[in-house]
Amino acid sequence: MARVVEYIHRDSLVHQLNPLSKLAWALGVMVLALTFNHPYYLLGLFFFVGMVGLMGRVLKDLMFVMKGLSIFALILVLLQVIFYQGAYREAITLGLAMGLRMMTVVLSFLIFLSTTQYKDIILVLTEKLKLPYDYVFMFMTSLRFVPTFLNEAIQVGYAQRVRGCPIDSGNPFRKIKAYIAVSLPLVLISLKKAEGLAIAMETRGFGSSNRTYYKEPLVRPVDYLVIFLVVVLIVTAIFLRFKGLGVLDY
Repeated sequence: MARVVEYIHRDSLVHQLNPLSKLAWALGVMVLALTFNHPYYLLGLFFFVGMVGLMGRVLKDLMFVMKGLSIFALILVLLQVIFYQGAYREAITLGLAMGLRMMTVVLSFLIFLSTTQYKDIILVLTEKLKLPYDYVFMFMTSLRFVPTFLNEAIQVGYAQRVRGCPIDSGNPFRKIKAYIAVSLPLVLISLKKAEGLAIAMETRGFGSSNRTYYKEPLVRPVDYLVIFLVVVLIVTAIFLRFKGLGVLDY
């Protein structure tokens, strides 16, 4: 679970693309997933995203995440069957569409994060898209510490079990009370890391108006081609939507 939002170093064509083109691809996939609601169209889009993951050689590392998302998708189908006021076939179809849409969008952004370094994402968001650096840095830093936080939660849980703290046993109320022994050390560790990060930022001149970069990722012709193809796919999808293709009307 800790590797969900980590950069996975591979030598692939997807890794060599500019973060701007990969971000445009991920946003384009989200637009396409929201445009259609037919399971066949969404299934084709899902397989397309999976092929990109294979090209980036990171799909194998994300398979355990997809297993969890598959279970959540099945829960969505079950909820549709239970609460949808209509035929079971319509409920199952809508549930499958919702599950496929969720899995496709999540997988596309996981591929983007797995094939792009954080410093390059920050650089693109601030220099190319002109977003405020402070907010971008805050968001990416919090995202970067998610794997560290998860690893520390696992380690604290193991340490408390060794000390005889029954974290995974008993009724739900006892489990909630037992997890206080895990949450309190995590809060203290997080505060200590936040203090260390603040000191490191101050010593490196964070907030200075004169900001330079050691290396800036170049936007190559292949990146412009990817962005162009994404725009073409979005325009085509909107045209098909107005024609009534890929849409289920119940």
